[in-house]
Amino acid sequence: MHLIYAAATEAAPESTNEDHAAGGDGWALVLDGAGRYPGRSGGCIHPVAWVVERLGTRLGSHLTQWPEQPLTAIVRSAVEATMADHGPTCDLSDPLSPGATAAVVRLRDGLLEWLVIGDCAVVVDQGEGGITSVIDDRVDHLPDAPVVEGRVRTYSPDYVATVRNRPGGFWVLGAVPAAAEHALTGSLPLHAITQVLLCTDGISRLTERYEWSWADVLALSEANGPEALIRAVRNAERDDPNPQRWRGKRHDDATVVVLRVSQVNA
Repeated sequence: MHLIYAAATEAAPESTNEDHAAGGDGWALVLDGAGRYPGRSGGCIHPVAWVVERLGTRLGSHLTQWPEQPLTAIVRSAVEATMADHGPTCDLSDPLSPGATAAVVRLRDGLLEWLVIGDCAVVVDQGEGGITSVIDDRVDHLPDAPVVEGRVRTYSPDYVATVRNRPGGFWVLGAVPAAAEHALTGSLPLHAITQVLLCTDGISRLTERYEWSWADVLALSEANGPEALIRAVRNAERDDPNPQRWRGKRHDDATVVVLRVSQVNA
């Protein structure tokens, strides 16, 4: 068995793409940059995209080199290596230090394994067995989280600094190696799987904001390719009659990886 990889990514209009997608022999991943707040450096001199790119490269390298290591160990080592890339000018103890959310899948010993942290998603199509979706939505269920009303509705950065990469809060990758142990992990037998979708929240907003089902998402991708999902997102964002009702940006970077499972060895 092997995985047939297809991907698409697009920056939000008039923005730099802070998402990342990659795939290799039996693995794939997506990352979504955890950006800065206005007026807050996060203690780091580097752009968010710089952190995301290095983290993605490290993850891909470690997934290839250490196929028998647990995904949590691979992710932890990739975070440690990324932190070492920064140098003394960056204060990575700042709780708002730039990082990324992530979804990682791997084929091993007849299983599809996954790790999800932050607001990325893994969606597994098991044909007649149904659809399994794994989304780390802890950031959406923070108790009494104060929302700042500005150009974008978002959590107060001072509040985020108290709950990011903290027990009872939410977790992202980039400057706290222990975050890997707080990811959502699991596995399913590969023989029952027909396709797998990984995406950033720029794609999953189809289900979270615009009333699509994951079956709708998978069907459109299967019929017209992953690029069609980005077009669907942009159409929904453009036609949204009241985008200010949502916490977060009207437009976001959108990235999707689709894996078709071939039961014939390559």
